[in-house]
Amino acid sequence: MIRVHAALFSVSFLYAVLFSWAGQIMPNFLSPEAFVMLRLLTATALFYLVSFGFPRERIDWKSHGLEFAICGFFGTSANMYLFFYGLSLTHPINGAILMLVTPLCVCIFDHIRLKEQAKPLFILATISGTICSAFLLIGKGANFTSETLVGDLLVGINALFYAIYLVRVKKLAHIYTPITINKIGFSFGTIYLLPIGAMALIHTDFSAFTTNITAKVAYILFFTSFLVYLLNSYALQKSGPSLSGLYIYLQPVLASIIALILGTDSLSSHKIILMILIILSVFVATKYSPKEKEIAKTAIHL
Repeated sequence: MIRVHAALFSVSFLYAVLFSWAGQIMPNFLSPEAFVMLRLLTATALFYLVSFGFPRERIDWKSHGLEFAICGFFGTSANMYLFFYGLSLTHPINGAILMLVTPLCVCIFDHIRLKEQAKPLFILATISGTICSAFLLIGKGANFTSETLVGDLLVGINALFYAIYLVRVKKLAHIYTPITINKIGFSFGTIYLLPIGAMALIHTDFSAFTTNITAKVAYILFFTSFLVYLLNSYALQKSGPSLSGLYIYLQPVLASIIALILGTDSLSSHKIILMILIILSVFVATKYSPKEKEIAKTAIHL
């Protein structure tokens, strides 16, 4: 389990800078449609490239094709587009707060999936993590107004979609490797977005990119489009969706620590208390998160 926690911690760390950087890139350099299209194409290509180094898995399309298609919709194209388009219409901090919907939904859906009743300490820790994370982010300048309403709604729906993805993809994680899951899932996502993303990407003026923007785009393409999904799939294969969802609460803590290191934020007693409470909440919630029932893997290697 140490590797699982390390993978999920890495996911939270890599995501911590995404909100502010995405706001700098859109819409001045990339439209949301072009940005998501670029993410999908890059991740798909990388997953296919990496897959050549592993045994090829035969996919049971009759049994699992629909599940791959559903996961490709909720986990790549739809949620990414809603997130980036929504983020272009609201404030980055608003988006970060709304993403706290994801772990709540994941925990609810996961308990329903496993037909397991939530333990009192799990409920208490999850609520504590949500509240403390929200307060930590609100202090950074959240501003929900009628002007940000559409963007806020889109990011909120994205959070719900990503929660659905984390729970549904677990079925595939019992059978296929992370590489195969993402290779096929991103392939479906690319196909879904082509009608609105292809032309937007073609008409993007890449010559206008500064060195700084190019570096930030490259970071998002590799780390939060490819590596994050790979690590998340690995964690899901070894544990459950609830555990993956709960680590989202660490993102505000890590973002605050990064800001402190860069000198763009200051430390106060209430921030320290909130960060400690978030870490404790995640620790307790993960300890009492629903446990997976052992299911035999049936993937076929060629």
